[in-house]
Amino acid sequence: MDDSALFATRQSLLLRLKDHADQEGWREFFDTYWRMIYAFCLKAGLTEVEAEEVIQETMISVANKMPEFTYDRTKGSFKAWLLTIVRRRMVDRHRQESRWKRIVAQSTSSEAPTGLETEGPPDPHRTDLDLLWSSEWEGHLIQRALQQVREQVSEKQYLIYEMHVLREVPLRSVVTNLQTTAVSVYMAKHRVGKLLRAELSRLKQAEELE
Repeated sequence: MDDSALFATRQSLLLRLKDHADQEGWREFFDTYWRMIYAFCLKAGLTEVEAEEVIQETMISVANKMPEFTYDRTKGSFKAWLLTIVRRRMVDRHRQESRWKRIVAQSTSSEAPTGLETEGPPDPHRTDLDLLWSSEWEGHLIQRALQQVREQVSEKQYLIYEMHVLREVPLRSVVTNLQTTAVSVYMAKHRVGKLLRAELSRLKQAEELE
């Protein structure tokens, strides 16, 4: 797919979300982005439960915005738009947690741990969250690129690449477990790696157009 096709694919999916009854479109959107948002929230300091709630609230927010949504890349990238929604849901979570802790602090005796009043969840306004989001987005693009590449090579070639390069399984173990040869491993590594770099480059170029 060229850059324009990638952009059109993203735009097409978002336009499908205008129809709340399009369950397949919503499932595709959820499957595409939930892992990235979940990992981002965990690394930002949220608990697993809080991260799951942010994902749920993000999806609800996207659904609420879809009826009047217009995809205009001149007003900002999709990446930035999605981050804005996630951060707002994190801010909401932060406010709810802070409000709850204030209530608890006011209702506890003077013998309660003093750290309860000051201890709080991570600040969603931290500047390093932008870097963290960019890192998670990079991983998200790599996963999308891997999915594209997997459709272009044989299952065995992809498995060789996954074991030897992604999981860093030693060459000798890959040869033994997959009943292949060292030459086949080297060839698979070269071919899949080349395709992966090309797909990742296309995805990044498409992001820059948004």
